[in-house]
Amino acid sequence: MIDIIERAAVERILVDPASRVPEASVAARDSASPLTVFRAEVSRFVNGAEHDARRVRLDALLDGLDPNALAAAAVRHALAGTPAGRIPVTVLAEALGFTEASALPTLVATVASAYPTGETTDPDAADAAVIALFEASGRTDPDERALRVQLLVQAYAATATLVERALALARSQDGAVSTRTLLESVLRDDSPVPVTRRLVPAERGGETLVVLHLDGADCEAAADRPARILAFGAGPRACPAPHHALAIAAAIVDTLRADADRDEETVRHADTR
Repeated sequence: MIDIIERAAVERILVDPASRVPEASVAARDSASPLTVFRAEVSRFVNGAEHDARRVRLDALLDGLDPNALAAAAVRHALAGTPAGRIPVTVLAEALGFTEASALPTLVATVASAYPTGETTDPDAADAAVIALFEASGRTDPDERALRVQLLVQAYAATATLVERALALARSQDGAVSTRTLLESVLRDDSPVPVTRRLVPAERGGETLVVLHLDGADCEAAADRPARILAFGAGPRACPAPHHALAIAAAIVDTLRADADRDEETVRHADTR
């Protein structure tokens, strides 16, 4: 396994049609664990025509979700006191028609920890969480329910971490810095998803597994050319929902920053009495 850190090299691999993802396959579906079956049914861990077909269905699901409506729902949850880290999954689950959406972030977190590699220290909990999410999706078609759960799982850590880091950055910055600038800074300099994996052709045949660092140094960056942002990936396998993720994240950060400003103003007024 080789680590690729420089961003230009990472981007070249991401856009190269010859690079592939490590596949999650199921030899005997009836005897495989729910987590294994789930990973085999999503678009993330297949290549070629199967990936393309699943990606089309995933994009169709996303086309039915209005980023502005997602942002408005995120604001409502933030104002209601929903913990910031739970809002992205809750909002997406509501929009996709999942039942008991507010209870799903805990289940999604369990699946998300095992999702990238299929490895988990508690396979029973991961399997139970997958089953519960499938049931909450309200869908009986295996492919459709898997893709719907995929959207929640892939949004979980990435969007919540983006919000967390943008809020932390806001506390260290001038209040005039826009939320958009904060989010872009996090995406550029502290990617919520730090690595991804690819199989690339080896010099003597076969394939080599490489770990691509999405926030490594960018040797081509300059004063007039900021470091490229690879947090959402690049090429045909880039994140399918960057606009949705940014709409939700910006809404949460804007709302919580405004709340913090109001609290600070209240304290200042109290101190002058």
